[in-house]
Amino acid sequence: YTSPNQTVFNAGGGNAEFGGSTSGVILTRIREGGNKYSVTGSWQRDNLGFNDTTQWNTDIVDLGLSGPLPFTSKKASFFTSANVFLTDNYFGPTADQLRSSLFDEESTGLVKETNSLFNNNNTNQTFWAPRQANKWSHTLKLSYNIQNNTKLTITNQHSLNINQSTRSLQIVGNDAIITPGFQYFFSRDLDNANTYTHRSNLTAMNFSHVFKERLRVETSIGRLFVNLRADANGRPFREETVSGILDAESIVSDPINLFNPNDSIVFVLPGPGLANNNGIAGLWHDHYVQEYTIKNKFKYISKNNTHFYTFGFEHKFQEYQWIDVQDPWVGAPIQINDSVTTPLISIGSSSDVWKVKPQEGGIFVEDQIKYKGLIATFGVLFKYWAPGKFVDDVVQDPESPVLDQTRKDYERKTVPFAGLRWKARILPKLNVSFPITENNVLYFNYGHSMRLAHPRFVYQGLDKVYQNRSFLSNLGNPDIDPEVSVSYELGLKTQITRDLAFTVTAFYNDRFDYIVSRRIQVRDQTGQFVEKTFYINQDYARIRGLEIGYNQRIGKWFRTNASFAYQIATGKSNTAAESALQINTQGFVNATEENYLAWDRPFEFKAGILFKPDTSFGFGNINLNNFKVYLSANWKSGLRYTPFERTGTAPNGRPQYERVVDAPFEEVGENWFWMDLKISRDFPVSERSYVSLSFEIKNLFNNQNAQIINPVTGRAYEYGDPLPISDRDPVYPDPSNNSQPPFNPARFRQPRQVLAGLSFKF
Repeated sequence: YTSPNQTVFNAGGGNAEFGGSTSGVILTRIREGGNKYSVTGSWQRDNLGFNDTTQWNTDIVDLGLSGPLPFTSKKASFFTSANVFLTDNYFGPTADQLRSSLFDEESTGLVKETNSLFNNNNTNQTFWAPRQANKWSHTLKLSYNIQNNTKLTITNQHSLNINQSTRSLQIVGNDAIITPGFQYFFSRDLDNANTYTHRSNLTAMNFSHVFKERLRVETSIGRLFVNLRADANGRPFREETVSGILDAESIVSDPINLFNPNDSIVFVLPGPGLANNNGIAGLWHDHYVQEYTIKNKFKYISKNNTHFYTFGFEHKFQEYQWIDVQDPWVGAPIQINDSVTTPLISIGSSSDVWKVKPQEGGIFVEDQIKYKGLIATFGVLFKYWAPGKFVDDVVQDPESPVLDQTRKDYERKTVPFAGLRWKARILPKLNVSFPITENNVLYFNYGHSMRLAHPRFVYQGLDKVYQNRSFLSNLGNPDIDPEVSVSYELGLKTQITRDLAFTVTAFYNDRFDYIVSRRIQVRDQTGQFVEKTFYINQDYARIRGLEIGYNQRIGKWFRTNASFAYQIATGKSNTAAESALQINTQGFVNATEENYLAWDRPFEFKAGILFKPDTSFGFGNINLNNFKVYLSANWKSGLRYTPFERTGTAPNGRPQYERVVDAPFEEVGENWFWMDLKISRDFPVSERSYVSLSFEIKNLFNNQNAQIINPVTGRAYEYGDPLPISDRDPVYPDPSNNSQPPFNPARFRQPRQVLAGLSFKF
């Protein structure tokens, strides 16, 4: 089954139009309906009933329908598709039932449990969340050819995801190691863990018109709405009164295990290190983004077909609302008896609440020159943005928790216009490719790009009404600048024979104004100084490396491809949290030197081979017509980590290991390797129709790849391995250590999975 959408990825040579992103450019074009009706679909599942070790109850369903709209003389067409991904996980334990407080039982069938914060044992499956991870999406596109050179399209895409993966709410940037999303602390009672509900809705209308084949005009308007809710598996924000302990803890329970049972002083070993007191998850979060976009783009071709001009603008009106509360029951009335309750005193143990209306946009100009094999593109994006009236007012308010220097810098670096204060940056792009011989092409890409700071780094803690006064609270920086990337790329594409081609690319990327955190003191509304975490632009990173690609046809039946990449990434810090650690601990990092970055993976190798015989190939009575076999292999460096060294031996004989403070992320964990195999057979029904069967094995040899590193050994923990002194070691029981045991099943990536599939097109 072919994806209904066409996706183009460009990592180094993106157009000026997309210069507002420091990452690669992914451009997706949604398929349109044709003049004939078409139905496509596929279904994959791993529950085949013969091997529990290669399945975790996965179903993947896609269905698409397209064709002309009736009674429109084939001027109008439609395309619609639905996609469903349902699965439990390979970690083992699952919740009896996922619930979300975003939905109510009457409207959607999703249960909203409000009777008790403790009892949530209704095991009736709901329609939208039958598994641990549930993804639903739907796309509808209507196209109308008003005349030969004029077209109108309307597109709507909406999705709903319900799961218990903490990755659903990633507040920090991408400059950190992403830990697995499994909530190991709640693995004994996932019905009390956090459930994340993510929904989105995108509607866009596009109009295009061509004037005399030289000038094309494209206009689009759109609305995007995104909402994410995290709650204690569907429970409300908090009950009217609190009548019990809600904090999830690990407590001692039967059977009781003794430490030193034959000594004169006997200790009881602590609880399992996992939640077992029937407490609930402490995070309650809800945020939404509403964005209205208008975009105009013009494309003009010169008379000699040498210059291809593109120019236009895009503007976005945005609205963000952010509510983040830890332990929401803190501050609720406490029910002492039937007649006495204490009043409400706060919103959780800590909270962050704000609502803002920023704006951003850009004006872009680009000229692509094609002359005698030379292709050169030069473009410029003028990117502008306004943090919004909320920030403008906060900066002007002398009682708001903003540093005096920040007020001055904000006034100095912004320009007033249309009732808001604006910032701007110019981002140039240059892409050149030219043939040096008949079969060799040299290309060069240079460009500036940027990424606006996460809204949390700008607005957090600035609202005087909902100011967070907890000890470790954060304070936004109205004057924070975007992270900027300057990239260089030089490459060679060479075709050695008709069937063999290579590409070689060297790249260098400078990233400036990395966002880091510092601990500062500010005066609160009572006049007292309180300590806050404050975000600033300071650090930088450098990424440099080499990529080699290979493609070859071998005879009539084989296609092969391979790629090799080497990169090294260094900088002054990795994350905002780590930067704060550099200030608050002595000797952890020399802030004047470059260190390896947490996300650096030096080596990566990928290879694949496709076997697709022609109609005449077979063995005896076995005809391999319409068979396809694809085998791929992946090898890459493991995760970086800061090493530990042995410093002594504890009285109980346990080896003691402590962090090497002057070697941040200098070691690379155990390498990753896995192979995937897919076999399919098409059964033609007609010239345009077919049915296909497939059999797929992911991680063919069941390799164990570590994604949680034991920093003493550089691999995932195995029983008997030494651990850092602060970690719980099951080999050496310690009555004073109640941390989580090292057996988190998410410490390894996905094991082997076997999927059978059916797809069709009519």
